[in-house]
Amino acid sequence: MGVSALAAWIEVSPVLAILAAILAVVAAGLWMETRRGIGPFGVLFVILFPSVLSGFGLLPRFSPVYSWVVEFFVPLSLPMLLFQADLRRIWKESGRVLLAFLLAATTTVIGAALAIYVADLGPEEGVWSGILTAGFIGGSANSASVAVAMGKASDPMMGVAVAGVFAIAVPYLAFLLCLPALPRVWAWLSPHQYRDDPQSGESAAETQTGMTALSLSSSLALSAMICVIGAQLADLAQYPPMKFLAITGLSVLVGTLFPSTSSRLRGHYELGQILIYSFFAVVGIQINFVVAWQQGSQVMLFTFVLLSVHFLLLVWIGRRLKLNAAEMLVASNACILSPPTAAAMAVSRGWKSLVTPAILCGVLGYALSTAVGIAMAELLSGS
Repeated sequence: MGVSALAAWIEVSPVLAILAAILAVVAAGLWMETRRGIGPFGVLFVILFPSVLSGFGLLPRFSPVYSWVVEFFVPLSLPMLLFQADLRRIWKESGRVLLAFLLAATTTVIGAALAIYVADLGPEEGVWSGILTAGFIGGSANSASVAVAMGKASDPMMGVAVAGVFAIAVPYLAFLLCLPALPRVWAWLSPHQYRDDPQSGESAAETQTGMTALSLSSSLALSAMICVIGAQLADLAQYPPMKFLAITGLSVLVGTLFPSTSSRLRGHYELGQILIYSFFAVVGIQINFVVAWQQGSQVMLFTFVLLSVHFLLLVWIGRRLKLNAAEMLVASNACILSPPTAAAMAVSRGWKSLVTPAILCGVLGYALSTAVGIAMAELLSGS
């Protein structure tokens, strides 16, 4: 009765009902993070529970709401997570994330080169390897760019590739999120705890007090203005990833040039957290593991090998370069997934000073990955 009532409610008022479901899942995940023992799994709940709801048909896999979340929630969240970022402190506190990211991108290319010998992606596997690798170093826009460049934009394989990648990439994100909750594994990965680790200091959510309606509305208005400017710059440059680069740059500029003003803002971090977690929920809703397994098993195998090689090499080399586990995990997330998910992981784990490097490195991936993907496609296809 309850399930049928929920389905009927969504059918009658789909937009509000879906948005209400997303926000309810986010609230539940944030509540979990306040409870001892289950706190580290709050983000996983936000991703996986919506995928269960969509799997049982309680939430549609496609809705205008999801586009709104991606188009508006994600950009709006980034400035609010960065208003107190001071570039003068970034290199001192976490500048090595750039080294970790470049290492992560390199190990991704190596993983793709090895995965192509394990998985069968068809007669043009070199081209598809380049398309997939561009997405892992940058994002979906980069995969699309390489697909267009290689004449594969309308190929039915594109849909299968997306489903197969999601089926492995999301569990990989869950794997990254779980590592800090495993004391022995975490101690091996990171002999010296990161200083913003929630196990060794206060969380980011505990650092902001004194929220008012004025401070929240000011933060939201400033964030919206920054997003408008970023979108305009992206249109002028005719390069969509420029939007996130501009948003990040302007937000950091505010924190660097006006530290006293940005320090008076309150509540922006928490509001940004809600918005970015809504993005996580949308990612979960759109996962279809059944379709991915039925039609994209070879893509899943390719992705599994690539990510395994990527992670193992990243850790092996990273430890020898004395990189911290928090830096390696954030860099891996920014490379394999996206700047928003890397920032969200940093937020959820309390690595507040890694939020800005996570986004900056991810945007660097946007800038580099199309060229890398096309080069790989041409090289591995023998053209």
